[in-house]
Parts: sequence; C-alpha cells; structure tokens
Amino acid sequence: MVTQNIKKIASGLFVLRLFRMSLSMVSLILSAKFFGVSMERDMWVLVTAFIMTLGSALWGPVNETFRAKFIFISESDGKDKALSSAFSLVVFIILITLLLSFIIGIFHDSLGHLLSVSGKSSEGLQLFSLLLIVMLPTLLITQLTSIGISILNAYDIYYLPEIAGGISSIFNILIIILLAPRIGIFSLAISQYMAMGLLLVGVLYYLYKLHVFHLKDIFLVDIQGFWAFFAFSLPFFFPYLVGQVNAFSEKWLAGWLGEGVISSLDYARQFTVVLQSVISSVLTTVMLPLLAKAYAQNDANKYQNIFKENLNVCFCILALAIPILVGAASPLCEFFFQHGKVSFAALEVIVSLTRYYGISFIAVLLYMLIGYALLASNQGKKYAFWGVLVQIIVLCLNVSLIHLLDVYVFPVALGIAHLIGAAMMSVVLLVYDKRNLYLSVIRYICVVIVLSTVLYIFNHYVNSFSVFVRLLLNILLLLCLIIVSSSMLDIHIFTYIQKIKNRLCRNN
Repeated sequence: MVTQNIKKIASGLFVLRLFRMSLSMVSLILSAKFFGVSMERDMWVLVTAFIMTLGSALWGPVNETFRAKFIFISESDGKDKALSSAFSLVVFIILITLLLSFIIGIFHDSLGHLLSVSGKSSEGLQLFSLLLIVMLPTLLITQLTSIGISILNAYDIYYLPEIAGGISSIFNILIIILLAPRIGIFSLAISQYMAMGLLLVGVLYYLYKLHVFHLKDIFLVDIQGFWAFFAFSLPFFFPYLVGQVNAFSEKWLAGWLGEGVISSLDYARQFTVVLQSVISSVLTTVMLPLLAKAYAQNDANKYQNIFKENLNVCFCILALAIPILVGAASPLCEFFFQHGKVSFAALEVIVSLTRYYGISFIAVLLYMLIGYALLASNQGKKYAFWGVLVQIIVLCLNVSLIHLLDVYVFPVALGIAHLIGAAMMSVVLLVYDKRNLYLSVIRYICVVIVLSTVLYIFNHYVNSFSVFVRLLLNILLLLCLIIVSSSMLDIHIFTYIQKIKNRLCRNN
C-alpha cells in the first residue's frame, strides 16, 4: 500500500511539474528569441541570481526541513502546537525579509558596482542597479509562496499549488510575447511578477479555505514557535549559504570569460535546473515525510522500501531525460535556441554545456536522494557537513580550473563534487542491504549511459532532417529503447499491460 501511494503521488506530481517544465521551456525559447546572449540578459541573470541567492541562503533550509519538523511537532505536541509554531514562523519570515529588502534598497548602487562583472560598461552597471530595485519585492513574494506550499503539503495537498503554478506560467509566456518587442528586458520583470503574484494568490486562497490560520493568531506569535523551525534547520544554513554563494560566483566568474557567456551558461543549465526542481520537489513532498514517519516509528524495513521505491522512480525519470540532454543535445538546443539573437558559435557552446550538465546531473540526483534520506533519519548534521564540503570542492575546482577548462569547468566540477558527496554519505545511510542498493544504482546508471550513447550515434545519421523531425525521431527511439530495457530499470511494463488487460476483461 505504501509503495502504491508513493508511485501514485510521485507520478501525479511529476505529470503536473512536467507540464510546468514545458511552459518554462517555452519561456526559455522566447528569452533566446528576444534577448539572445547579450549584456541585457547577462544583467538580468545576475540580478535574479543575486535575489535568489539571498532568499535561498536565508530561508532555503527552513523550507527544506519544514515538513519533517512539522511532523515531529505534530507527533510529540499535537497539531495545534505545530500550526501555532508555523504561523509564528510565517510572521518572522515576513518581518526579517522586509528588513533585508529595505537595507538592499538603500545600498543598491554600491551593490551594483560590487556585484557586476568588472569591465562592464556604465550602461550595464546602471541596468544592474535598476533591475535590482525593480525585482527586490520578489524576495518576499517568493518566500511567502514557498512556505505556503510547504504548509499545504503538510496537509497532504500536493496538486493544487502545481495547478495554480501552471496557470501563472501561461500568463508569464503571454506577457513576454506581448511586451518584449516594446519594453525589452523589463518584459521579463513584468511577466515574472504576474506569474509569482498569481501563484501566491492561489496558495493563499487554498490556505484560507483550509482555515489553517486566523487573524486572532497574530496575538499568539512568539519567538519560540519561530525558533522551533529555525533551530531545526540551523545545521543547513552554512551549507545553503556556501551553495548559494557558489551558484552566484559561478555566474560572476562566467562573466569574466566574455559578454554573453553568462547567458550561454544559463541557457544550457536550464534543462537540468528544471529537472532538478521537479525531482527535488517530488522528493521533499513525498519521500521526505514518509521516510521521517518510518524513522519515527522505528520501522527499518518500511524506511528501506520507501527509499528504494523513490530511487527507482527518480532513475526512471532520468532514463527519459538524460539521453535527450546528452545524446540528442544538438537537435534539442537547435529547437530551443537557433533563432533570434543566438549565433551559431554561441549555440555550439550551449550544446556542449547541455551535454556536460546532463551527465553531471546523475551525480546530483544521487546526492539529493541520499541527503534527504539522511535528513529524514535525524542525521542532519552529517548531511550539512557533506553539503558544505561539496560546495567548497565545487568552488575550488571552478576557481583553479577555469583557465584550463574555460566555461566547461562548471558542469565538470558540479558532477565530480556531488559524486564524492553522494559516495561518502551513502556510508551512513540507514539501509541494511547496501550491496544490492549499490548494484541497482550501477545498473541504472549503465542503462542511462547506453541509452544516451545510442541516441548520440543515431543523431549522426539523421542530420539531414529538420530539427523538429529529428527531435521526434529521438523521442520515439528513446521510448522504444525504454520498453526494451524496462526490466533493467525495474519497470515491469508488460506486467502492467497484462493487469490492465485483465481489468478491462473483468469490466466487460
């Protein structure tokens, strides 16, 4: 029953986020068409990365650990105590974020000179400062939305925020189409505000329908309630800080390699960023709470089964995604970026970066899976320690090898560091049958590599076809290969087909 619930919820979330992912890709196409690899988009990427870095470094650990702590408080002190503590957390998030935004607003010019890549024109510096002021309110909007979704997840409401997010993404696309030719880069700001605003309204509406909080609760706000969640997430603050600084420094370092390099790197990484967002949110909303509950109940067998099921689901997703990112990177990137202001030389760089990021994502997935499993088993300090070490390794490799590997150092460092972290954390993973677990992981990775290689070779023979036809052929070939290799991925397709047939026969 647990296995069926995991697959049902995870599959539903994946379908919804796959829809949102496709909308994000449409936005990416429009961004490439209207802005290409330019100084304007470089500044946009730097500003949004800076704001995201601040928000994630400050509240990312709280959002990631919220569900587990909410379950722990509910089990020990009751649901009412958990809710009052959550409300206190929300109030303090608002107050602290507003204070931080006010400070940034005062010093935005100084930040512009400090954070913009040296050597940029005065026009670039002015644009950076202006975009920083324009986008600053998104810092609060993002955090309110994130904590609101976490609260809804605690009530087993997974799909409604995703539906609201999908609707807001559609408006995002429409605004870019209408306004980009008229107001340029600022159309991205307006579209982002519209999308984020609609999502926040949707989340607040569902919270209101649940009657989770009441206006009178404002008098019950206390520092202890806030501290219960904040203290639980403390071991992760330094890893998050290092990680977010590392993410921003990557873009900053890329800026030193030339104008447009930041944009090329950002375009190439969007595929794995979206994929990581999809898988990470599935893991935190499904695997993490179930593992935490199994650990709290001292049910080792249930804990292991939940972990293995999620491992299988995630690698099934990888088997569908990585071969396209690696083997079919050329038609994929041509489809998304070969129009507008993206030159052929820039496109070639984006294609190569996409392949490297696709390969490195295998290590990132293993790191996420094992890290969340440690978090659910109250081994947060070990997860935090390796989180810091992984980010330090990435940063050191980026700085030391950038002159040797150029822009390709970023995906290479990402993969190497996360593979080391995943291997080390697996040693303390609370799974008693590790040998078979390792063998399963190796088997899954081999299948993904073989599928990617077949698609890579296949694309050398279909170059004469149009981009759309080549992509379609790659997808069809991959689906056939998945069916053939399904048993190696522990996907029992023919068993499922037989069950469906039997069910239809019984109904008839």
